[in-house]
Amino acid sequence: MKNLNLLKIQTLQGKLIVFLLIPVFFTILAGGVASFIYTRAVMLNQWNETAVLKLQRAAHDLEMRISKPIDFVNIFYKTKPEDNILRSQKKLVQYIAEMDGVVRVGFTYIKPVKTSSSENMGSMYRENMAMGNMSMNFHHSRILKITAPEFDAGAGSKTIKFVLSLLNPSDEIVGNLEIIMSLKYLLQDIFNLGWWQSDRACVVDKTGKYIAHTNMIMKNRDFLGGTFDPVEVSILNEMKKRPFGTVESKGHPPETVAGFYQLKNAPWTIIMFAQGNKILKPIILYRNYFAFGGVVLLIVILVLIRFQAGKIVKRIETLSEKAEKIAEGEYGDPIKIETQDEIGQLIQSYNVMVKGLKERDFIRDSFGRYVDPEFAKFLLEHPDAGKLGGKRRQVAIMMSDIRGFTALSETLSPEVIITVLNQYFSQMITIIQKHKGIIVDFFGDSILVFFEPFSGSLTDTIKDCIQCAKDMQEEMHLFNKKMKSRQLPELNMGIGVNTGEVIVGNIGSESRAKYGIVGSAVNITSRIQAKANAREIVISDAVYKYLKNEINIQRSFDTSMKGVDHPMTLHLIKK
Repeated sequence: MKNLNLLKIQTLQGKLIVFLLIPVFFTILAGGVASFIYTRAVMLNQWNETAVLKLQRAAHDLEMRISKPIDFVNIFYKTKPEDNILRSQKKLVQYIAEMDGVVRVGFTYIKPVKTSSSENMGSMYRENMAMGNMSMNFHHSRILKITAPEFDAGAGSKTIKFVLSLLNPSDEIVGNLEIIMSLKYLLQDIFNLGWWQSDRACVVDKTGKYIAHTNMIMKNRDFLGGTFDPVEVSILNEMKKRPFGTVESKGHPPETVAGFYQLKNAPWTIIMFAQGNKILKPIILYRNYFAFGGVVLLIVILVLIRFQAGKIVKRIETLSEKAEKIAEGEYGDPIKIETQDEIGQLIQSYNVMVKGLKERDFIRDSFGRYVDPEFAKFLLEHPDAGKLGGKRRQVAIMMSDIRGFTALSETLSPEVIITVLNQYFSQMITIIQKHKGIIVDFFGDSILVFFEPFSGSLTDTIKDCIQCAKDMQEEMHLFNKKMKSRQLPELNMGIGVNTGEVIVGNIGSESRAKYGIVGSAVNITSRIQAKANAREIVISDAVYKYLKNEINIQRSFDTSMKGVDHPMTLHLIKK
């Protein structure tokens, strides 16, 4: 039985863990997943926006480096040139050649030549390399072309040639300014800007041909998308649709994220690439820390549940063991209430239950079936009712006896005698309990009862005792009718009533006790009962003094009784 209870307790503890831990686990998991997805999307959007801004900055810096010579030429020719044109152009070339990143500068003039109409040529141009015999009027310039990067042995690195067209007021090309610049200088922002989590960057033309790159992965490759990389192919497609943007590969996180930006003054596009796990490194760390923290939290919750559940289970185990002992008749001491929660209330209810069971057993052991249950509870409410011993009190005592029952029992079988007595006692006990009488004991066919004035005067208590005796004699008429219908002999009863001081309390031992009375008044009541004939109620003079004006006496008489030194006056109540 104990093992079964322990199994149930362990099952209860397991249920507490499961039903408390699983909801917490899934709540943390759902919150972590939702937070991770949301934060990941925010970080990707942030990277996209930042990438476009940085690409725009790099493109702006690159265009500024390309446009610097152009802007200088425009400013130079807006000012008044020197009279010596040759000297003026030499200064221009000298100024440009001294600019950062410029490797060489060349100047070529173009003079329009008129041709005959028969040649149907219109206006043609021819180059004149002699700078000394030219008179020119420049108003502004623009980029005519930018060549592909080529390795310049003299410069020791790759260079790019810019051809600036010099325009007259009619926007006719009257000269070209060739500027050769270092590619490394132009693209130094691509190398030095420090892309956020980016591991490679490149510059391509409109066809996707590499102009420059920053990663060895692209070495010996001529075109973007040459390896059919999905991200590179997506960039080429997006370049045809919009001037800037971002693309990403599949996966969570995406394996590669890329951004691109097209230059306005050069046929180039800047592209940078980054690994998704680098971009999302903070959120991945957050996810890992969150998972670790979630596991730690679950462990803490599990420990707390085990601790609290263990205490609860221990108390339930104690209740279970106590309940088993109660089933065996061992009540033990009340369980100590340590908390005010539901378990504490359960223990309190258990203690109340045990107290009730003890009272029930006390009622059963002390008063048996001879006291009305409600009256028995009333008795138990008094502090001294459950203690051995007692106190002296004035009570009313009644004793009844069946007249001639000894001779009658000799003519009847034991079964009939027991049947008659049980029926007799059953009806008499009902009346006694109705009047709050306390049955002390049964002596063969006699009943000893006393009435204790708990909540009233002794006079009222004696009245209840007399009325109880009258009702018992009335009940004998109904009883004899039943006996006659069953062809059983009729019975007649004599009753004696007395009042006096007795010792009232629990008589016996700790294991077996009975609530009763002892004293000389009890013996005198027995003697008075012996003076009553069949269907008579005889009272002592002490009782009569309390009810002198309230009862009718048929006759009074003096008699000597055993154990009493002087004659006593007795009174027969009128029927």
